[in-house]
Amino acid sequence: MFTETRPSYNPYEISRESHEILDSLSSVILSPASGDFFQTRVLRLAHVFHLSTVWIAEWKKETSQFQTMALVHLGELSAPKSYNGKIAPCSEVIESKSFFHTLSLEDRYPGFESVLSVKGGHYLGYPLKSRSGEIIGVIAILNRKQIPHLDRVIRILELLSVRTAQELERRKSDTYISHAIESVYALSHSLKEIHRLTTSHFESIEDLFSGYLKTGLQLFHFPVGIISQVKQDKYKILKVEGDTKGLEQGDSFRVVDTFFSKANQTRKTVFYEDIFSSEENLQKTPFFKELGFVKSIEVPILIDGKVEGSIGFFSEEVGGIPIENHFIEVIEVMSRSIAYEIEKREAAEELKKIKLHQDGDYYLTSLLVKPLGGTTIESTNVKIEFLTKQKKEFSFQGKQGEIGGDLSVAHTILLRGKKHTVFINADAMGKSLQGAAGALVLGAVFRSIIERTKNREEYQTRYPEQWLREVFDELNKTFESFDYTMLVSLILGLVEDKSGLLYFVNAEHPHIILYRDGIASFIKTKYSYLKIGATLPQERFAINIFQLQKGDVLFGGSDGKDDILVHGACSGEHFLNTDEKLFLEHVRRREGDLSGIVRSIQQTGDLTDDLSLFRLEFSPETENHEINILNQEGLEQITKFKQEIRKGNLIAAQTLLESAYELNDRNLEVLQSLVKFRIANKEYEQAIKYGEEYLSLKADSNHILLSLSFAYQKLGKINKAIEYSERLILREPQNLKNTTHLAVLYGKKGEFEKAKEFLDFAIESTTDKIQLEKLEKYLARIEHVHAKQKRKLLLE
Repeated sequence: MFTETRPSYNPYEISRESHEILDSLSSVILSPASGDFFQTRVLRLAHVFHLSTVWIAEWKKETSQFQTMALVHLGELSAPKSYNGKIAPCSEVIESKSFFHTLSLEDRYPGFESVLSVKGGHYLGYPLKSRSGEIIGVIAILNRKQIPHLDRVIRILELLSVRTAQELERRKSDTYISHAIESVYALSHSLKEIHRLTTSHFESIEDLFSGYLKTGLQLFHFPVGIISQVKQDKYKILKVEGDTKGLEQGDSFRVVDTFFSKANQTRKTVFYEDIFSSEENLQKTPFFKELGFVKSIEVPILIDGKVEGSIGFFSEEVGGIPIENHFIEVIEVMSRSIAYEIEKREAAEELKKIKLHQDGDYYLTSLLVKPLGGTTIESTNVKIEFLTKQKKEFSFQGKQGEIGGDLSVAHTILLRGKKHTVFINADAMGKSLQGAAGALVLGAVFRSIIERTKNREEYQTRYPEQWLREVFDELNKTFESFDYTMLVSLILGLVEDKSGLLYFVNAEHPHIILYRDGIASFIKTKYSYLKIGATLPQERFAINIFQLQKGDVLFGGSDGKDDILVHGACSGEHFLNTDEKLFLEHVRRREGDLSGIVRSIQQTGDLTDDLSLFRLEFSPETENHEINILNQEGLEQITKFKQEIRKGNLIAAQTLLESAYELNDRNLEVLQSLVKFRIANKEYEQAIKYGEEYLSLKADSNHILLSLSFAYQKLGKINKAIEYSERLILREPQNLKNTTHLAVLYGKKGEFEKAKEFLDFAIESTTDKIQLEKLEKYLARIEHVHAKQKRKLLLE
C-alpha cells in the first residue's frame, strides 16, 4: 500500500546521537568540495547516513525528464542518466513542492528501480528551488531498508538544498551563457571563413564551388552540399560535396522533383527543419524517396534578378543544430558571391593561368566588392552621386581595374511608413587587398541589413534613431570579431526624403560639408566615435541631426581628399597637405560639381591614398516656405492670443489660437502654442494631435518629442511615452529633463533597474542642489520599491 508521511520534529530536542551525525555531516555543508560538487555531496551523504542510493537530479520541465547530476549506489558513482518523471516518485516532489517519502515504492512506481539500475524500498525526495521559488531539481534517497533517523535526514536535506540549488542554477546559467557564446563564436567564425573564401583565389569555378561547399559543410554541420544550375524546369548539379549519396556532377532533375521549387518561385531562401512539417508534400519527391533528405536549406543564386541556380545543404536526419538567422545570412552572402563569380565564368576560368599572380587576387576581390557598392535609391527629392578612385591600380589580362578600402553605398528604405535614403561612405584600414577585404565584409553585412529591413516588417517599424543605433551596433560587433585586424572609419547617414531631416553617425571619418548659397562649411558633429571595430562602449549612444533646406548639397569623403601631395608653386618642392579646409575651397571654386571638384584636387597635387567622394542634394518638388507664413489677420490673432494669455483669459486665448490655426494649419508657432495650451488645459489627446502635425513639418524638434512623451504619460500610455523619450535621448543624451522623465517612466512601468540607471546618470550630470535632492529622494524611493518587490518574490 502506498503511504506518505510528513514527519515533524523539534530542532531543540536533538540527542547525543544526532549531534554526532550533524558533526559528521558538517563536512558535507562546510568543508570545500574536492572534485565535482554534486558527486562530493552524494558520496558524503550516503557515507554519513549509511544509505544505499543517493542522487541529485535536474528537472527539465519542457521534456518532463530528470537528468542525474550525480548518483552513488552502494558506495560507487554511476554515469549520468535520464529518466521519465512520469514513472518516477520524484514527480511527487515536483507536484507537492515539498519533500515526499514512501515505503511502498514498488506498489506505486513498479519498475522504477530498473530505470536507475538500483534496488530499494524506502524513497525520500527533497525539492531544489530556484531564487524565484521554481522547482529545478531534487535530492533523492532510495534505501534498501527504512531510512534511519528520517526526521534528521529531512532536516539535513533542507540545509543542503539551498546551496545545492544555487550550484544547480549556476550550472544552468553557465550552460545558457556557453550556448550564447557558441552562437556568437559561430557567427564570428562564419564571417572569418567567408572573409577567407572571398580573399582566396581558385584555379577554376569548380574549385570555388568546392571551397564554398566544404566550408558550408563545416560551418553548418550538414552532410551534403550542392550547387546547382537552374534552366527552365531543369535542376542540374554543378558540384556536390560531402556524403554524395551517389549524386554526381551533371546529374539532372526536374525542379518540382527537388526541394527547390518554392525558392525558385519566390526567389528567396527556403529551409525545412523537417519536411514532414511542411505543407508541400516534399516526401513525394525523389530528394526524399531516393536520397532520403528530410532537412535542408537552399538559397537561390540570382543574376540580374533571375534565378540561375542554387547553393544548398541537406541532411537525412532532423534535429541537430537548428537553422538560425545568422547561418541563413552567411549562406546568402555565399550565394551572392557565387552569383558574381558565375557572371564572370570566363574570367574565372582564365584565373587558372595566373593563380600565383597578385593581380588575380585583386581582380577577384574587386569583382566581389563592386556589387556591394553604388546607389540604388528611389527618390525624387534626394539625389546622390558617388565617385571612387582607389589608389592601387592593376591590369589583368587587358582589363584595367583598381582596388582599395573605400566603399560608398546608398539605398532607399521605409521606416514608419516614410521613405528614407540611407548612405555609407567608408574607408577600411589597410592598403589594397587588406582594405578591400574590410570593404567586402562591411558591404556584405550592410547589404544583409538593408535586405532584412526591406523584407521584414518588424524592422520597418523602427524610428530612424533606433534603426541607426542598431545598424551601428551590428557593424561594430561584426568587426570586433576580427580582433582589431580590420577597422573602418565611416559616415553612416539617413535622410527622410520628404522633410530633409538628416540623421548621421561619424566613426572617426572626415566631417560632412554643407554647400548652401555658394558657401561651403563643415556641419558640426556633436557626437562621434572611434573606428568601427575599435569603438569602445559609450555611456550614451547619440546621433547627430541636421535639417536640410531645399537646394542644400552635402559633400563628404575619405581622408584621401585631404591627403594631397601639393606641388609648391615657387619652390618646386612637394609637401603633404594638412589643411582640411582646402577641400572647402575646391567645393566653392567648382560650385558643387563633383567631377569638377575631383579635377580641382588633381590640379592641386597627387593623390596619396584611396579617394571616395559623395554628393547628396536635397531638392524637393515643393517648398515648405509657406509653413511659417501667416497673413495679417493670422498675425493679429497670434498677438491677441499672447495678450489674452498674459491677462489670464484662457477661453478667449483658445478661441484666438484656434482661429489662427484655421487660417494656417502649417504654422509652427501656432502648432507649438496649441501643444503647450492643450497640455496646460490637460487636453492631452489634442496636444498629441497638434504635436504629431508639428513633427510632420519639422521633425528635428526635440522639445516637441518631450511634450508628446509627457502627454502620452498623462494618458497612461507609458510604452508610447518611453518610445518618444528614448528617441530624444538618442539625440540629446545630456538632456537632464528628459533623462529624469525617462527614469520616471521606467519606474512607472516597473522596470526599476532601468529607472535606477537613468536616475544615476541624471544625478551625476546635475549641479543644481535642489534638483539633486529631488533626484536622490526619487532614487531612494525606487530602490525601496525595488527591494520590497524582491523580498516579495523571495517569500513566494
